[in-house]
Amino acid sequence: MKFGICVMADVDEIGFYPHAENLGYDSVWATDSQMLFSDCYAVLALAARQTTRLRLGTGASICGTRIPPVHAAAMATLNRLAPGRVHLAIGTGNTAMRSMGQRPMRIREYAEYLRVLRALLAGEAVDYEFNGVRRPIRMLMHEFKYMSLEPRIPLYVSGVRAARDGPRRHRGGARRTGPDPRGGGPPGAHVRDRRRREVAVRRGLHRGS
Repeated sequence: MKFGICVMADVDEIGFYPHAENLGYDSVWATDSQMLFSDCYAVLALAARQTTRLRLGTGASICGTRIPPVHAAAMATLNRLAPGRVHLAIGTGNTAMRSMGQRPMRIREYAEYLRVLRALLAGEAVDYEFNGVRRPIRMLMHEFKYMSLEPRIPLYVSGVRAARDGPRRHRGGARRTGPDPRGGGPPGAHVRDRRRREVAVRRGLHRGS
């Protein structure tokens, strides 16, 4: 059995990572919320230099604050520092977006983001639209000293607002993507059911107050 822990990204507490490694933890996940905590990638880069076995990753990175090529480059750089010990968890955004007065990314946009990000992490060419212009892109120079896509970087998808995705449908937590996590389409019935339950709970609390 393996154990991991999620912590706030704190550049003043880098000593926590080797401590967690010495305690036998398998992984540490750092939060990504740009207006609340230290930058998660700066923290993980420092942690990579002070550990030898511990798996390091985000928990979870936010789509709305970084475009897919930027996320891929950050993870490929970490993978250069700690080969085979990094993972990327990605989400639509809660505190990171709401602290700016913005809503988390919509499901359809989230599915498209994951399609592009997955291809980039795999070293594949993928059509990507930016500023209204759609072009095929791929990660460059990753076989040199700047960054590395090998060993493959695991991609985990936050399931709090996950899209309908066939057998990969998620209802909570973070799950690793399957061979082709493209998803798409409107939210599934399970999302609507969850919202109905939430409304019912709020009404019950209101009546009881």
